[in-house]
Amino acid sequence: MSKIRVENEQLVITMQGTRKFFTLKSEITINLDSVTGVSIGLNWKDLPRTFDKILGTNSNMFYYGGKFKQDGDKVFYDLKKSEDAVVIELKDEEFKQLIIGVDDPEETVALIEKALGV
Repeated sequence: MSKIRVENEQLVITMQGTRKFFTLKSEITINLDSVTGVSIGLNWKDLPRTFDKILGTNSNMFYYGGKFKQDGDKVFYDLKKSEDAVVIELKDEEFKQLIIGVDDPEETVALIEKALGV
C-alpha cells in the first residue's frame, strides 16, 4: 500500500516497505494543479502487459510497480491485484496516470478532491 497526503499544495505519494524496491521509487510529489481527476477502481483487463513495462515489476497479474507505457503514455503503478485502486489523472507531468493501491480508496479520493476544491 501507498500512503497519500496533501502538503503545501502538493500531492505526496509514499511507497511503503518493499514497494520502494519494486517500484524503484520511495516517493512521488505532484503539484495539485497538475491533477485533472481522481477516481476509484480499475478495469483489470486494462492492466499493462509484461512488454509494456519501462522500469519496475510485473509479477504475473499479482503486483504492478513502477513505470509502464500504456496507449503511448507513461503510467505509474503501485498496485496488488487484491487492492482497491485509486486512479489519479495528471497533465504536464512525467506520468499521465498514477494507479495506486491504498487502504481506504473513498477516504483518499475525498482527501484529494477536497484539496482540489471539487
